Amino acid sequence: MPTDLVAKLRAFHTVAGRSTAAPPSPPALHDLLGGHDAPTPEGDCFVVERAYPLAHRHGALELGHGFALTGLTRQLLAHLAGGPFDPGSALFLDTETTGLAGGTGTYAFLVGLGYRDGDRFLVRQLFLRHPAHEPALLHALGTTLARFATWVTFNGKAFDAPLLATRFQCVRREPLPAPARHLDLLPLARRLWRTRLPSCALGVLERALLSVERGDDIPSWRIPEAYFAYVHRGEAAVLPAIFAHNAADILSMAALLGYCDAAIRAPHSHANRLDPLALVRLLHRVGLVHDALAWGEAALAALPADEQRPLRWELARLHYRHGAAAMAVAHWRALATGGGPWAVRAFEALARHYERRERDYAAAQRVTAAALTALHLCPGAASPMAHERLERRLARLWFRSRLAARSR
Repeated sequence: MPTDLVAKLRAFHTVAGRSTAAPPSPPALHDLLGGHDAPTPEGDCFVVERAYPLAHRHGALELGHGFALTGLTRQLLAHLAGGPFDPGSALFLDTETTGLAGGTGTYAFLVGLGYRDGDRFLVRQLFLRHPAHEPALLHALGTTLARFATWVTFNGKAFDAPLLATRFQCVRREPLPAPARHLDLLPLARRLWRTRLPSCALGVLERALLSVERGDDIPSWRIPEAYFAYVHRGEAAVLPAIFAHNAADILSMAALLGYCDAAIRAPHSHANRLDPLALVRLLHRVGLVHDALAWGEAALAALPADEQRPLRWELARLHYRHGAAAMAVAHWRALATGGGPWAVRAFEALARHYERRERDYAAAQRVTAAALTALHLCPGAASPMAHERLERRLARLWFRSRLAARSR
């Protein structure tokens, strides 16, 4: 084999996470980023630390709001995280990587870790100056992860956690210490805001909910390219922007917790853009039935009419399912007075109630006839089979009412 080819293979080959290629002489990262070298048994890991007071405003909210959650918010997040949730003892984690494909060829070259430290929020960032230093970074990371039983991420269950687990495996370390509880904010955001916002990407949530404007923030798609430019050519001028981007992601996760809490605490405020129907369904799905109904009832009056109707229908369905038929009937009657498609559905629900539960066939007849009238007034309000279905119901109710009258 030609000697020049052998030299090239030795320069780029990586075994167990250790590259035989000598890293280029790095610029003065300590001066550029203000960090320091943290010793580990695997070598030094470059670390940058920033401390923010809890009164620090990230956009429109103070960071401290994310650590003073009310009871209902804590209960909801505990169900989503998989156990008791206390943001004050949680680790906020975000990674910057060499690509989005995952797998053994993707490195996490910057790992941001945020956690409360007394009356401040500490952001600690571990930087991979060269792939040869990955064992040191993972050792420092594993030491920090072992201190926290709860993680908070944004799409971390699908991306960050599997990627880090792969990196731990590639360098033949102990498996990544899995958290006892993991709250991924992306699924929560999709449930609460996907009908209100064009996207649930963190940047969109920042601008729409937190009033955060990053200004000259580096786009995510440029970050891998910028890191490779540093590793191969020593170009470090863009590194501060990458570190600032990563820190802003962590701060936004903490602030987003505070925003969720404010939105849940203030159901009468329509300005928070939260989808009340989605929150009621989510609370019910995790078993907080009473809270779902109470919160929905409180939010109802603050909504415009077009948003009241679907929420009122959902509340009626849940009340009826959990034995509060009178509350359900009240909601169906309110929907019936509004006319249109919701009136047809409400009259039909009332007919089922009177026929099956109350055995009041005369009342069931009246509301079924009202449903037919409402359907004639808005023919596109229901499926083509709705008219036939209501006619059959009306005929059946007439027959049953006659039988009931004869038996008296």
